[in-house]
Amino acid sequence: MKNFQKLDVFLDFAWAQVSRGRADKKSPARHPTFVTSSSDNFPRARTLVMRRSDRKNNEIEFHTDTTSSKMFFLQEDPRAGIHIWLPKVQLQIQMNVVVEVKVGDITTPNWRDVPTNSRVAYGTTPSPGTVIPSPLAYDHAPDQKRFAVLVCHIQSIELLLLADKHIRAQYKKITNWQGEWLSP
Repeated sequence: MKNFQKLDVFLDFAWAQVSRGRADKKSPARHPTFVTSSSDNFPRARTLVMRRSDRKNNEIEFHTDTTSSKMFFLQEDPRAGIHIWLPKVQLQIQMNVVVEVKVGDITTPNWRDVPTNSRVAYGTTPSPGTVIPSPLAYDHAPDQKRFAVLVCHIQSIELLLLADKHIRAQYKKITNWQGEWLSP
């Protein structure tokens, strides 16, 4: 287990783990928990597939169906949380993000990259979350009009390493990602 003494090295390590999530389908970073606030002010958490990570621009990207509940919640409040747990390296990554939703023609390049068999996730009838009379009372019909790209603009990152001696730090966009150590 690594023992980090420098904040920038700790953040570099975390970003390397996040980047693996896009490149390695077996990495747990590929499937973060995405948390929004519902209209009744309860958190709503779900697992999404990370489609892109971009450290230079401090962004993470996901795809979703435009009729999903998360889209409604994001219209009400574009702030969300992302949680990644990496058991092999004992690292927890938490991010606060502001989500930019892209729909329509601007998503065409993204849609082209979605494998044909995965496109069925965007166009389920009835819409995701609708009550149905039996487990299979729905249809899949891929529809680019129901495809949305969620560009998550990272505002803060908090890291917790569960080593012999736990290490915790936070980094914020407003301080140009200058970190500070936190008591674990």
